[in-house]
Amino acid sequence: VYTEDTTALNPATLAKYDALMIYANHTTITPDQEKALLDYVAGGKGFLPIHSASFCFQNSPAYIELVGAQFQKHGTGEFTAEIVKADHPVMKDVTPFNAWDETYVHTKHNPDRTVLMERVDATGREPWTWVRTHGKGRVFYTASGHDERVWGNPMFIDRTRSTSSS
Repeated sequence: VYTEDTTALNPATLAKYDALMIYANHTTITPDQEKALLDYVAGGKGFLPIHSASFCFQNSPAYIELVGAQFQKHGTGEFTAEIVKADHPVMKDVTPFNAWDETYVHTKHNPDRTVLMERVDATGREPWTWVRTHGKGRVFYTASGHDERVWGNPMFIDRTRSTSSS
């Protein structure tokens, strides 16, 4: 089910699903929506904030902590993110892939996460894909995913698909 309506972030609607993916740029979240989302994940559900979701809900430190970091800035370019935790179950059968994407840099990093991939360039190493837990729930984030140049890559599709069953 797809929606752009943030009022769907409520206990009754979220209870219908095992996982929630956010791929959006909504800047604010209400206290009730924030509580519903945090409770949903803490209760054992999956949360997959993808790419621009790290820019969402800037008014919520709890959301930023849940995601694992907040978008700060980006350039663009073609690159291959480096796998740094190949033994993690989410990375099973994943191989690095080259794609054009926005070169996200994050801030407000949550140290309570496991970084799986990093984007490496002349400025250093940027956490790119990670997982973390929140209560009984699991969170998967990747900065990949600006447009069809990434979404059309079979390895990206396989990686995001595998997280829902890991």
